[in-house]
Amino acid sequence: MNTLDYRRAMEQLSPDPALEEKIRSRLAQPYRPKLRSRRTAGRVLIAAAAIVCTLAAALAVSPELRAAVLTFFRVEQSEQVPGPAGERPEEPELTQSTIGGQVEAQYIRLPDAGSGFSYGSGVLFQAVRAEDGALLGVNYWAAEGDALIPLETHATAFSTAWDGMDYGGTVYWCEYNGRISCYGNGSGGMAVDWDWAVSPVDGRTDAVLLKVSQGSQMDYRCYPMLLDLESGAVTDLLTGTGWEQAAPLTLAQWNSDLSAAILSSDRMGWFCCDRAGKTTVSLSELTGLTVFSAWFTPDDTMILLTLSDTAEDCYDTWTYDPATGALAHTFSGLHVYRDREDEPYGFQFFYGGGRGIYISEDGAVTVLDLESGSVTTVEGLDMRSWANAAFIASPDGERILFAAYGGADEGLGISALGVMDLEAGKFTLLSREDYEALYEGSMSWFDAQRVAVTAHGKEDYNETYLYLYRFTSQGEMVDKRGKCDTISRLKAMTKPSGPRRDEREG
Repeated sequence: MNTLDYRRAMEQLSPDPALEEKIRSRLAQPYRPKLRSRRTAGRVLIAAAAIVCTLAAALAVSPELRAAVLTFFRVEQSEQVPGPAGERPEEPELTQSTIGGQVEAQYIRLPDAGSGFSYGSGVLFQAVRAEDGALLGVNYWAAEGDALIPLETHATAFSTAWDGMDYGGTVYWCEYNGRISCYGNGSGGMAVDWDWAVSPVDGRTDAVLLKVSQGSQMDYRCYPMLLDLESGAVTDLLTGTGWEQAAPLTLAQWNSDLSAAILSSDRMGWFCCDRAGKTTVSLSELTGLTVFSAWFTPDDTMILLTLSDTAEDCYDTWTYDPATGALAHTFSGLHVYRDREDEPYGFQFFYGGGRGIYISEDGAVTVLDLESGSVTTVEGLDMRSWANAAFIASPDGERILFAAYGGADEGLGISALGVMDLEAGKFTLLSREDYEALYEGSMSWFDAQRVAVTAHGKEDYNETYLYLYRFTSQGEMVDKRGKCDTISRLKAMTKPSGPRRDEREG
Protein backbone atom coordinates (compact mmCIF):
# COMPACT_ATOMS: atom_id res chain seq x y z
CA MET A 1 0.00 0.00 0.00
CA ASN A 2 1.60 3.28 -1.06
CA THR A 3 1.02 6.79 0.24
CA LEU A 4 -1.69 7.59 -2.28
CA ASP A 5 -3.54 4.34 -1.60
CA TYR A 6 -3.49 4.96 2.13
CA ARG A 7 -4.52 8.58 1.74
CA ARG A 8 -7.41 7.35 -0.42
CA ALA A 9 -8.49 4.90 2.26
CA MET A 10 -8.29 7.56 4.93
CA GLU A 11 -10.80 9.66 3.02
CA GLN A 12 -13.40 7.14 4.23
CA LEU A 13 -12.10 6.78 7.75
CA SER A 14 -11.19 10.10 9.30
CA PRO A 15 -13.26 11.23 12.30
CA ASP A 16 -13.97 14.75 13.41
CA PRO A 17 -10.82 16.42 14.82
CA ALA A 18 -12.40 16.93 18.27
CA LEU A 19 -13.28 13.25 18.50
CA GLU A 20 -9.93 12.28 17.02
CA GLU A 21 -8.11 14.18 19.76
CA LYS A 22 -10.18 12.50 22.47
CA ILE A 23 -9.53 9.06 21.00
CA ARG A 24 -5.81 9.70 20.55
CA SER A 25 -5.44 10.95 24.11
CA ARG A 26 -6.82 7.66 25.41
CA LEU A 27 -4.50 5.41 23.49
CA ALA A 28 -1.57 4.34 25.63
CA GLN A 29 0.44 3.20 22.61
CA PRO A 30 0.15 3.47 18.82
CA TYR A 31 -2.00 0.90 17.08
CA ARG A 32 0.14 -2.11 16.13
CA PRO A 33 -0.34 -2.51 12.35
CA LYS A 34 2.11 -0.13 10.70
CA LEU A 35 -0.02 1.78 8.27
CA ARG A 36 1.13 5.02 6.73
CA SER A 37 -0.24 8.33 7.89
CA ARG A 38 -2.29 10.70 5.82
CA ARG A 39 -0.72 13.97 4.69
CA THR A 40 -2.72 16.13 7.08
CA ALA A 41 -1.38 15.81 10.59
CA GLY A 42 -4.82 16.33 12.13
CA ARG A 43 -6.12 13.03 10.66
CA VAL A 44 -3.79 10.28 11.82
CA LEU A 45 -6.41 7.86 13.17
CA ILE A 46 -5.99 4.49 11.42
CA ALA A 47 -8.54 2.32 9.72
CA ALA A 48 -9.03 0.10 12.74
CA ALA A 49 -9.56 3.00 15.10
CA ALA A 50 -11.37 1.63 18.13
CA ILE A 51 -14.19 2.79 20.35
CA VAL A 52 -15.47 0.95 23.44
CA CYS A 53 -18.82 0.39 25.08
CA THR A 54 -20.45 -1.88 27.65
CA LEU A 55 -22.32 -4.87 26.26
CA ALA A 56 -25.21 -3.68 28.34
CA ALA A 57 -25.52 -0.87 25.83
CA ALA A 58 -25.36 -3.30 22.96
CA LEU A 59 -28.08 -5.58 24.27
CA ALA A 60 -30.40 -2.78 25.31
CA VAL A 61 -30.79 -1.42 21.80
CA SER A 62 -33.90 -3.37 20.85
CA PRO A 63 -36.41 -5.77 22.42
CA GLU A 64 -36.35 -7.73 19.16
CA LEU A 65 -32.57 -8.22 19.29
CA ARG A 66 -31.51 -11.12 17.10
CA ALA A 67 -28.56 -13.32 18.20
CA ALA A 68 -26.54 -15.55 15.89
CA VAL A 69 -23.45 -17.72 16.23
CA LEU A 70 -20.17 -17.54 14.35
CA THR A 71 -18.69 -21.05 14.55
CA PHE A 72 -14.99 -21.25 15.37
CA PHE A 73 -12.63 -23.48 13.33
CA ARG A 74 -8.95 -23.84 14.03
CA VAL A 75 -6.88 -25.05 11.07
CA GLU A 76 -5.07 -28.19 12.25
CA GLN A 77 -2.01 -27.54 10.12
CA SER A 78 0.12 -24.50 10.96
CA GLU A 79 1.55 -22.30 8.25
CA GLN A 80 5.31 -22.57 7.78
CA VAL A 81 6.08 -19.00 6.77
CA PRO A 82 8.75 -18.96 4.02
CA GLY A 83 12.07 -17.55 5.18
CA PRO A 84 14.56 -15.39 3.29
CA ALA A 85 15.13 -16.80 -0.19
CA GLY A 86 18.46 -15.18 -0.92
CA GLU A 87 19.02 -13.74 -4.39
CA ARG A 88 16.14 -11.53 -5.49
CA PRO A 89 14.18 -12.37 -8.66
CA GLU A 90 14.28 -10.17 -11.73
CA GLU A 91 10.48 -10.29 -12.04
CA PRO A 92 7.74 -10.94 -9.42
CA GLU A 93 7.44 -14.66 -8.64
CA LEU A 94 4.40 -16.40 -7.15
CA THR A 95 4.05 -19.80 -5.48
CA GLN A 96 0.82 -21.18 -4.10
CA SER A 97 0.12 -23.41 -1.15
CA THR A 98 -2.98 -24.81 0.57
CA ILE A 99 -2.81 -25.05 4.34
CA GLY A 100 -4.99 -27.59 6.13
CA GLY A 101 -7.44 -27.68 3.25
CA GLN A 102 -8.96 -24.37 4.43
CA VAL A 103 -6.50 -21.57 3.63
CA GLU A 104 -5.05 -20.77 0.22
CA ALA A 105 -1.74 -18.93 0.49
CA GLN A 106 0.01 -17.10 -2.35
CA TYR A 107 3.61 -16.11 -1.68
CA ILE A 108 4.93 -13.40 -3.98
CA ARG A 109 8.65 -12.54 -4.11
CA LEU A 110 9.37 -9.07 -5.47
CA PRO A 111 12.56 -7.84 -7.16
CA ASP A 112 13.43 -5.29 -4.46
CA ALA A 113 11.94 -2.58 -2.26
CA GLY A 114 13.08 0.18 -4.61
CA SER A 115 11.22 -1.13 -7.65
CA GLY A 116 7.95 0.63 -6.87
CA PHE A 117 5.80 -2.42 -6.14
CA SER A 118 2.57 -2.13 -4.18
CA TYR A 119 -1.03 -3.28 -4.46
CA GLY A 120 -4.37 -1.68 -5.18
CA SER A 121 -7.92 -3.02 -5.63
CA GLY A 122 -7.05 -6.70 -5.74
CA VAL A 123 -4.07 -6.34 -8.07
CA LEU A 124 -0.31 -6.07 -7.74
CA PHE A 125 1.25 -3.09 -9.49
CA GLN A 126 4.64 -1.54 -10.18
CA ALA A 127 5.12 2.20 -10.65
CA VAL A 128 8.00 2.54 -13.10
CA ARG A 129 10.07 5.68 -12.63
CA ALA A 130 13.01 7.40 -14.28
CA GLU A 131 16.21 8.15 -12.43
CA ASP A 132 14.91 11.61 -11.55
CA GLY A 133 11.76 10.11 -10.02
CA ALA A 134 9.41 10.96 -12.89
CA LEU A 135 6.59 8.44 -13.32
CA LEU A 136 6.99 6.60 -16.64
CA GLY A 137 4.18 4.09 -16.38
CA VAL A 138 2.49 1.42 -14.28
CA ASN A 139 2.43 -2.37 -14.70
CA TYR A 140 -0.45 -4.41 -13.28
CA TRP A 141 -0.77 -8.12 -12.45
CA ALA A 142 -3.57 -10.31 -11.15
CA ALA A 143 -2.63 -13.07 -8.70
CA GLU A 144 -4.56 -16.10 -9.92
CA GLY A 145 -3.76 -19.55 -8.58
CA ASP A 146 -0.01 -20.06 -8.82
CA ALA A 147 0.59 -17.43 -11.49
CA LEU A 148 0.81 -13.67 -11.90
CA ILE A 149 -1.25 -12.65 -14.94
CA PRO A 150 -0.20 -9.38 -16.66
CA LEU A 151 -3.10 -6.99 -17.11
CA GLU A 152 -3.53 -4.34 -19.77
CA THR A 153 -2.58 -0.89 -18.53
CA HIS A 154 -4.47 2.14 -19.82
CA ALA A 155 -3.46 5.79 -19.51
CA THR A 156 -5.74 8.81 -19.30
CA ALA A 157 -4.39 12.35 -19.44
CA PHE A 158 -6.34 15.21 -17.88
CA SER A 159 -6.10 18.88 -17.00
CA THR A 160 -8.29 21.04 -14.79
CA ALA A 161 -8.15 24.02 -12.45
CA TRP A 162 -9.32 24.73 -8.93
CA ASP A 163 -8.92 27.65 -6.55
CA GLY A 164 -6.47 29.50 -8.78
CA MET A 165 -4.25 26.48 -9.43
CA ASP A 166 -3.84 24.37 -12.60
CA TYR A 167 -3.76 20.58 -12.24
CA GLY A 168 -2.82 17.99 -14.80
CA GLY A 169 -1.15 14.66 -15.34
CA THR A 170 -1.70 11.07 -16.38
CA VAL A 171 -3.72 8.41 -14.58
CA TYR A 172 -2.67 4.79 -15.17
CA TRP A 173 -5.40 2.22 -14.66
CA CYS A 174 -6.61 -1.29 -15.37
CA GLU A 175 -9.91 -3.14 -15.14
CA TYR A 176 -10.01 -6.50 -13.38
CA ASN A 177 -13.06 -8.45 -12.24
CA GLY A 178 -15.30 -5.49 -13.00
CA ARG A 179 -13.32 -3.13 -10.79
CA ILE A 180 -10.92 -0.33 -11.61
CA SER A 181 -7.47 0.00 -10.05
CA CYS A 182 -5.83 3.35 -10.68
CA TYR A 183 -2.60 5.11 -9.90
CA GLY A 184 -1.33 8.62 -10.40
CA ASN A 185 0.73 11.04 -8.42
CA GLY A 186 0.29 14.76 -8.38
CA SER A 187 2.57 16.92 -10.49
CA GLY A 188 2.85 19.35 -7.60
CA GLY A 189 3.41 17.50 -4.36
CA MET A 190 4.17 18.61 -0.86
CA ALA A 191 7.19 20.65 -1.91
CA VAL A 192 4.95 23.18 -3.63
CA ASP A 193 1.96 22.65 -1.35
CA TRP A 194 -0.54 21.23 -3.83
CA ASP A 195 -1.41 17.77 -5.03
CA TRP A 196 -3.95 15.47 -6.69
CA ALA A 197 -4.93 11.83 -6.26
CA VAL A 198 -7.35 9.35 -7.82
CA SER A 199 -9.47 6.53 -6.40
CA PRO A 200 -11.97 4.05 -7.91
CA VAL A 201 -15.74 4.39 -7.71
CA ASP A 202 -17.49 1.22 -6.55
CA GLY A 203 -19.54 -0.33 -9.33
CA ARG A 204 -18.16 1.88 -12.11
CA THR A 205 -15.51 1.20 -14.72
CA ASP A 206 -15.93 4.38 -16.76
CA ALA A 207 -14.68 6.96 -14.29
CA VAL A 208 -12.64 7.51 -11.13
CA LEU A 209 -12.76 10.10 -8.39
CA LEU A 210 -10.21 12.89 -8.69
CA LYS A 211 -9.32 14.82 -5.55
CA VAL A 212 -7.37 18.05 -5.90
CA SER A 213 -5.90 19.66 -2.82
CA GLN A 214 -3.87 22.57 -1.54
CA GLY A 215 -2.14 23.38 1.72
CA SER A 216 -1.07 21.09 4.54
CA GLN A 217 -1.95 20.45 8.16
CA MET A 218 -4.31 23.20 9.39
CA ASP A 219 -4.32 24.88 5.97
CA TYR A 220 -5.24 21.69 4.09
CA ARG A 221 -8.29 21.84 1.82
CA CYS A 222 -9.51 19.61 -0.99
CA TYR A 223 -12.20 19.36 -3.64
CA PRO A 224 -13.80 16.32 -5.36
CA MET A 225 -14.18 15.86 -9.11
CA LEU A 226 -15.01 12.99 -11.47
CA LEU A 227 -12.54 11.95 -14.18
CA ASP A 228 -13.86 10.18 -17.28
CA LEU A 229 -11.36 7.45 -18.19
CA GLU A 230 -12.25 7.43 -21.87
CA SER A 231 -12.13 11.13 -22.67
CA GLY A 232 -10.16 12.62 -19.80
CA ALA A 233 -12.99 15.08 -19.14
CA VAL A 234 -13.26 16.35 -15.59
CA THR A 235 -16.66 16.99 -13.97
CA ASP A 236 -17.20 19.24 -10.96
CA LEU A 237 -19.24 17.15 -8.51
CA LEU A 238 -20.42 19.92 -6.19
CA THR A 239 -21.27 22.82 -8.44
CA GLY A 240 -24.58 24.46 -7.59
CA THR A 241 -25.09 22.50 -4.37
CA GLY A 242 -24.22 25.28 -1.93
CA TRP A 243 -21.18 23.36 -0.68
CA GLU A 244 -19.43 26.65 0.09
CA GLN A 245 -21.01 26.81 3.55
CA ALA A 246 -18.94 23.73 4.46
CA ALA A 247 -15.68 25.21 3.10
CA PRO A 248 -12.80 24.71 3.43
CA LEU A 249 -13.44 21.02 2.74
CA THR A 250 -11.15 18.43 4.26
CA LEU A 251 -13.20 15.34 3.42
CA ALA A 252 -15.85 14.31 0.87
CA GLN A 253 -17.30 10.82 1.26
CA TRP A 254 -19.78 9.57 -1.36
CA ASN A 255 -22.69 7.17 -1.35
CA SER A 256 -22.85 4.32 -3.88
CA ASP A 257 -24.22 6.27 -6.89
CA LEU A 258 -22.55 9.63 -6.11
CA SER A 259 -25.95 11.26 -5.60
CA ALA A 260 -25.11 12.34 -2.06
CA ALA A 261 -21.99 13.14 -0.10
CA ILE A 262 -20.92 13.72 3.46
CA LEU A 263 -18.79 16.85 3.51
CA SER A 264 -16.51 17.59 6.41
CA SER A 265 -14.60 20.65 7.43
CA ASP A 266 -12.19 20.94 10.31
CA ARG A 267 -13.69 24.37 10.94
CA MET A 268 -17.35 24.08 9.97
CA GLY A 269 -18.37 20.53 10.98
CA TRP A 270 -20.30 17.85 9.08
CA PHE A 271 -22.75 18.40 6.19
CA CYS A 272 -25.04 16.37 3.95
CA CYS A 273 -24.84 17.32 0.27
CA ASP A 274 -27.69 16.29 -2.04
CA ARG A 275 -26.46 16.62 -5.62
CA ALA A 276 -29.88 15.96 -7.17
CA GLY A 277 -31.65 18.41 -4.88
CA LYS A 278 -28.80 20.95 -5.14
CA THR A 279 -28.65 21.42 -1.36
CA THR A 280 -26.02 21.26 1.34
CA VAL A 281 -27.25 21.22 4.94
CA SER A 282 -25.48 20.80 8.25
CA LEU A 283 -26.08 17.32 9.71
CA SER A 284 -26.59 18.93 13.09
CA GLU A 285 -29.39 21.05 11.59
CA LEU A 286 -30.96 18.04 9.86
CA THR A 287 -30.92 15.77 12.91
CA GLY A 288 -30.91 18.10 15.90
CA LEU A 289 -27.70 16.41 17.06
CA THR A 290 -24.23 17.77 17.64
CA VAL A 291 -22.48 15.49 15.17
CA PHE A 292 -18.84 14.63 15.84
CA SER A 293 -18.35 12.27 12.89
CA ALA A 294 -20.35 10.65 10.09
CA TRP A 295 -19.89 8.04 7.37
CA PHE A 296 -21.84 5.94 4.87
CA THR A 297 -22.36 2.21 5.22
CA PRO A 298 -22.29 0.08 2.03
CA ASP A 299 -26.10 0.37 1.72
CA ASP A 300 -25.94 4.20 1.89
CA THR A 301 -27.22 4.51 5.46
CA MET A 302 -25.42 7.20 7.44
CA ILE A 303 -23.84 6.38 10.79
CA LEU A 304 -23.58 9.42 13.06
CA LEU A 305 -21.44 9.78 16.16
CA THR A 306 -22.36 12.16 18.99
CA LEU A 307 -21.12 12.88 22.48
CA SER A 308 -22.96 10.80 25.06
CA ASP A 309 -24.69 12.41 28.03
CA THR A 310 -24.12 9.34 30.24
CA ALA A 311 -20.41 9.67 31.05
CA GLU A 312 -17.27 11.61 30.21
CA ASP A 313 -15.58 10.70 26.93
CA CYS A 314 -18.44 8.45 25.80
CA TYR A 315 -20.18 8.54 22.45
CA ASP A 316 -23.54 7.51 21.00
CA THR A 317 -24.22 6.11 17.54
CA TRP A 318 -27.21 6.81 15.32
CA THR A 319 -28.45 5.77 11.89
CA TYR A 320 -29.82 8.40 9.54
CA ASP A 321 -31.57 7.92 6.19
CA PRO A 322 -31.04 11.02 4.03
CA ALA A 323 -33.92 10.01 1.72
CA THR A 324 -36.61 9.80 4.41
CA GLY A 325 -35.09 11.77 7.29
CA ALA A 326 -35.53 8.75 9.60
CA LEU A 327 -33.22 8.92 12.60
CA ALA A 328 -32.59 6.00 14.99
CA HIS A 329 -30.55 6.02 18.20
CA THR A 330 -28.67 2.70 18.22
CA PHE A 331 -26.04 2.69 20.99
CA SER A 332 -25.10 4.79 23.99
CA GLY A 333 -21.94 5.13 26.06
CA LEU A 334 -19.17 4.12 23.67
CA HIS A 335 -15.81 4.56 25.35
CA VAL A 336 -12.36 4.57 23.81
CA TYR A 337 -10.99 1.03 23.68
CA ARG A 338 -7.81 0.71 25.74
CA ASP A 339 -6.39 -2.59 24.56
CA ARG A 340 -3.12 -2.41 26.45
CA GLU A 341 -4.51 -1.85 29.90
CA ASP A 342 -4.86 -4.54 32.57
CA GLU A 343 -8.49 -5.24 31.62
CA PRO A 344 -8.79 -4.97 27.83
CA TYR A 345 -12.46 -5.20 26.93
CA GLY A 346 -15.07 -3.16 25.14
CA PHE A 347 -16.24 -2.29 21.65
CA GLN A 348 -14.03 -1.78 18.59
CA PHE A 349 -15.77 -0.03 15.71
CA PHE A 350 -14.47 0.20 12.16
CA TYR A 351 -15.03 3.60 10.58
CA GLY A 352 -16.61 3.30 7.18
CA GLY A 353 -18.89 0.36 7.98
CA GLY A 354 -21.82 -0.65 10.13
CA ARG A 355 -20.32 -3.38 12.31
CA GLY A 356 -17.91 -3.72 15.18
CA ILE A 357 -16.37 -6.17 17.62
CA TYR A 358 -17.26 -6.43 21.31
CA ILE A 359 -14.84 -8.11 23.71
CA SER A 360 -16.36 -8.88 27.10
CA GLU A 361 -14.54 -9.06 30.43
CA ASP A 362 -14.49 -12.87 30.23
CA GLY A 363 -12.78 -12.76 26.83
CA ALA A 364 -15.87 -13.68 24.79
CA VAL A 365 -16.20 -11.99 21.39
CA THR A 366 -19.35 -10.80 19.62
CA VAL A 367 -19.98 -8.91 16.39
CA LEU A 368 -22.47 -6.05 16.73
CA ASP A 369 -24.40 -4.55 13.83
CA LEU A 370 -25.07 -0.84 14.30
CA GLU A 371 -27.80 -0.81 11.65
CA SER A 372 -29.93 -3.84 12.52
CA GLY A 373 -29.07 -4.25 16.20
CA SER A 374 -28.15 -7.92 15.66
CA VAL A 375 -25.52 -9.64 17.77
CA THR A 376 -23.34 -12.50 16.48
CA THR A 377 -21.35 -14.49 19.01
CA VAL A 378 -17.96 -15.87 17.97
CA GLU A 379 -18.24 -19.32 19.48
CA GLY A 380 -15.15 -20.68 21.23
CA LEU A 381 -12.88 -17.63 20.92
CA ASP A 382 -11.41 -16.41 24.21
CA MET A 383 -9.47 -13.15 23.84
CA ARG A 384 -7.76 -13.69 27.18
CA SER A 385 -5.55 -16.15 25.31
CA TRP A 386 -4.19 -13.38 23.08
CA ALA A 387 -2.00 -10.72 24.65
CA ASN A 388 -2.04 -8.49 21.58
CA ALA A 389 -4.49 -8.70 18.70
CA ALA A 390 -6.29 -6.56 16.12
CA PHE A 391 -9.45 -6.63 13.98
CA ILE A 392 -9.85 -5.05 10.52
CA ALA A 393 -13.08 -5.08 8.48
CA SER A 394 -13.05 -6.05 4.79
CA PRO A 395 -13.97 -3.45 2.14
CA ASP A 396 -17.49 -4.90 1.75
CA GLY A 397 -17.99 -5.27 5.51
CA GLU A 398 -18.82 -9.00 5.23
CA ARG A 399 -15.58 -10.26 6.76
CA ILE A 400 -13.37 -9.28 9.66
CA LEU A 401 -9.65 -9.95 9.77
CA PHE A 402 -8.21 -11.11 13.09
CA ALA A 403 -4.47 -11.02 13.74
CA ALA A 404 -2.57 -11.94 16.88
CA TYR A 405 0.99 -10.79 17.44
CA GLY A 406 3.51 -13.19 18.89
CA GLY A 407 5.91 -10.69 20.39
CA ALA A 408 8.60 -10.71 17.70
CA ASP A 409 11.50 -8.35 18.38
CA GLU A 410 11.05 -6.66 15.01
CA GLY A 411 8.01 -6.15 12.80
CA LEU A 412 4.44 -7.22 13.44
CA GLY A 413 5.29 -10.83 14.20
CA ILE A 414 1.86 -12.25 13.28
CA SER A 415 1.54 -15.56 15.15
CA ALA A 416 -2.07 -16.23 14.14
CA LEU A 417 -4.25 -15.01 11.30
CA GLY A 418 -7.97 -15.52 10.97
CA VAL A 419 -11.08 -14.34 9.13
CA MET A 420 -14.58 -14.02 10.52
CA ASP A 421 -16.90 -14.67 7.59
CA LEU A 422 -20.17 -13.10 8.74
CA GLU A 423 -22.12 -14.36 5.74
CA ALA A 424 -20.98 -17.97 6.13
CA GLY A 425 -21.22 -17.84 9.93
CA LYS A 426 -17.68 -19.09 10.39
CA PHE A 427 -14.44 -17.93 11.99
CA THR A 428 -11.33 -19.71 10.70
CA LEU A 429 -8.04 -19.31 12.58
CA LEU A 430 -4.61 -20.19 11.21
CA SER A 431 -1.50 -20.52 13.40
CA ARG A 432 1.79 -19.38 11.87
CA GLU A 433 5.33 -20.61 12.52
CA ASP A 434 8.73 -19.14 11.58
CA TYR A 435 7.19 -15.70 11.12
CA GLU A 436 10.16 -14.17 13.00
CA ALA A 437 12.52 -14.88 10.08
CA LEU A 438 11.23 -11.83 8.21
CA TYR A 439 10.25 -8.30 9.19
CA GLU A 440 6.49 -8.17 8.63
CA GLY A 441 5.71 -4.53 8.08
CA SER A 442 1.99 -4.18 7.24
CA MET A 443 -1.29 -6.05 7.10
CA SER A 444 -4.58 -5.23 5.37
CA TRP A 445 -7.18 -6.53 2.93
CA PHE A 446 -5.96 -7.17 -0.62
CA ASP A 447 -9.53 -7.42 -1.90
CA ALA A 448 -12.88 -8.46 -0.43
CA GLN A 449 -11.68 -12.07 -0.12
CA ARG A 450 -7.92 -12.04 0.46
CA VAL A 451 -5.72 -10.77 3.27
CA ALA A 452 -2.33 -9.24 2.50
CA VAL A 453 0.83 -9.22 4.63
CA THR A 454 3.99 -7.45 3.46
CA ALA A 455 7.47 -8.35 4.66
CA HIS A 456 11.14 -7.77 3.94
CA GLY A 457 14.40 -9.41 4.91
CA LYS A 458 16.01 -8.48 8.21
CA GLU A 459 19.51 -8.66 6.75
CA ASP A 460 18.59 -7.32 3.32
CA TYR A 461 15.81 -4.73 3.46
CA ASN A 462 15.38 -4.82 -0.34
CA GLU A 463 14.37 -8.49 -0.18
CA THR A 464 10.60 -7.94 -0.23
CA TYR A 465 7.53 -10.17 -0.13
CA LEU A 466 3.76 -9.98 -0.44
CA TYR A 467 1.75 -12.84 1.11
CA LEU A 468 -1.95 -13.31 0.24
CA TYR A 469 -4.39 -15.51 2.18
CA ARG A 470 -7.86 -16.66 1.20
CA PHE A 471 -9.88 -18.40 3.93
CA THR A 472 -12.34 -20.86 2.41
CA SER A 473 -15.87 -21.51 3.67
CA GLN A 474 -15.29 -25.28 3.94
CA GLY A 475 -13.86 -27.32 6.82
CA GLU A 476 -14.77 -28.98 10.07
CA MET A 477 -14.88 -27.43 13.50
CA VAL A 478 -11.88 -28.77 15.41
CA ASP A 479 -11.79 -26.48 18.43
CA LYS A 480 -14.77 -25.52 20.56
CA ARG A 481 -12.95 -24.20 23.61
CA GLY A 482 -15.09 -22.10 25.86
CA LYS A 483 -18.34 -23.11 24.19
CA CYS A 484 -21.42 -22.03 26.07
CA ASP A 485 -25.02 -21.20 25.37
CA THR A 486 -25.18 -18.00 23.31
CA ILE A 487 -28.21 -16.43 24.95
CA SER A 488 -27.08 -17.36 28.46
CA ARG A 489 -23.69 -15.73 27.92
CA LEU A 490 -25.24 -12.58 26.45
CA LYS A 491 -27.69 -12.31 29.34
CA ALA A 492 -24.94 -12.84 31.88
CA MET A 493 -23.03 -9.89 30.46
CA THR A 494 -26.10 -7.63 30.44
CA LYS A 495 -26.82 -5.21 33.25
CA PRO A 496 -30.46 -4.49 34.19
CA SER A 497 -30.19 -0.76 33.54
CA GLY A 498 -28.51 -0.50 30.14
CA PRO A 499 -28.70 2.51 27.85
CA ARG A 500 -31.68 2.80 25.57
CA ARG A 501 -32.51 2.83 21.92
CA ASP A 502 -34.70 5.70 20.79
CA GLU A 503 -36.33 6.09 17.38
CA ARG A 504 -37.90 9.16 15.90
CA GLU A 505 -38.52 10.66 12.49
CA GLY A 506 -36.14 13.42 11.52
